[in-house]
Amino acid sequence: MSHIDFSGPSGVSSPSARSSQSGRSTGADLAHPDPRPAPGSLRGIPDRELLSRVKELVSRERAVTLEVLVHLIEVERRRLHPGLGYSSMFDYCTRHLGYSKSAAGRRIHAARCIRDYPEVYGLLEKNEVNLMTLSLIASILNESNASEVMARIKGKSQEEVEEIVATYRPPVSMRDRAKPVCVAVAEPVAKKPVNSGQMCPITPTTGSEKTPNTAAAGFAGGPLQATTEVQAQRQASTQRPDDHPTPPSPRLERKFQIQFLASERFMKKFEKARALLSNKNGKPSYEAVLEAALDEFLKDHDPESRVDRREARKQKAESRANQGKRGKKRPVRSQLGGSETRPARDEEPSRHIPASTRDEVFKRDKRRCTYVGSNGERCDATHHLQIDHIVPYARGGTNSVHNLRLLCERHNKLEAERVYGANAMKRFRARE
Repeated sequence: MSHIDFSGPSGVSSPSARSSQSGRSTGADLAHPDPRPAPGSLRGIPDRELLSRVKELVSRERAVTLEVLVHLIEVERRRLHPGLGYSSMFDYCTRHLGYSKSAAGRRIHAARCIRDYPEVYGLLEKNEVNLMTLSLIASILNESNASEVMARIKGKSQEEVEEIVATYRPPVSMRDRAKPVCVAVAEPVAKKPVNSGQMCPITPTTGSEKTPNTAAAGFAGGPLQATTEVQAQRQASTQRPDDHPTPPSPRLERKFQIQFLASERFMKKFEKARALLSNKNGKPSYEAVLEAALDEFLKDHDPESRVDRREARKQKAESRANQGKRGKKRPVRSQLGGSETRPARDEEPSRHIPASTRDEVFKRDKRRCTYVGSNGERCDATHHLQIDHIVPYARGGTNSVHNLRLLCERHNKLEAERVYGANAMKRFRARE
């Protein structure tokens, strides 16, 4: 493919022209690149060199992507794709060039933005915008707002650009509603029967844990029966290798599709609650977050729940009072032969961190991982946060606020491996 210069009203030139002046590698240079490294061949490269290579490769990738966009503009201008049998540029990019649907859509939107608004090219080259953010603004750009929109999206994340785009679209009117729907839930597929000629024992199970035999029999709806050795051998001899158990039909489950409009204040609270809940439930769904919030509200405000708590406290107080009546402090025989009352046990060091201390750490660290990399970048994770001892507890560290910090799960493991060694942590996790 020959290099095609693209010059818009602002005089923006294509990557091929620029790279020939600056000596940088372009798509033509990468047509016959150095032999690609085989998997595992980079293990001997020092860390700094590896990171430097990755950065250089990304820079070259960006230059090649820009050149691809310029070429797509020219292909569409010449209308070459219909002659090749493709009904649209999207069809050409997916079927001929092999892009996925999402990748093709992003590149077509970006190419047309460059064609109509040449200043976009400079923003892409400086990495101030990317293909995703350009595809988001493509539907709202026009001659009157292009400069303003470009200025607002520079350096913004996808979420921030989505908020900006929403301000340029007509107001949405939507009423609150809960619509009952039926959702197909796939049942677990029964595994292949054992063909070893030995009888498979059937053990009762509870919950979702099922042996292959119990799953198959439960689907058939008949009673569970042990397979004799003769039957197993006959089944093994008659079953073909390509035979598979018939997958069960999906089960329909009744759910509700809920829609409502939420304010920005609500979403900030929601994301905050979701981040806190992720420390317990991994990556909670929207349903899990809202259900947890409803449970907390009902626990405090539902009259029935308050009555149940009062009854529980009353029974606990009565039980404690009865225990006090039955016996007072029993004398304990000392090693010297006399009897003495057991003194109150002094508070011993404990791994348990009081809730008040945990809250103070979360507030001080702004609910964000405090790990700072060698390049000075602080980790941006707000989910899966864990309390970490700066001086490890096993080495005499205390539970004071000054010795505690927030780390995400990944960086907590990294710090543990740094302190105790990777092999020691592997053995520790194996015992868990």
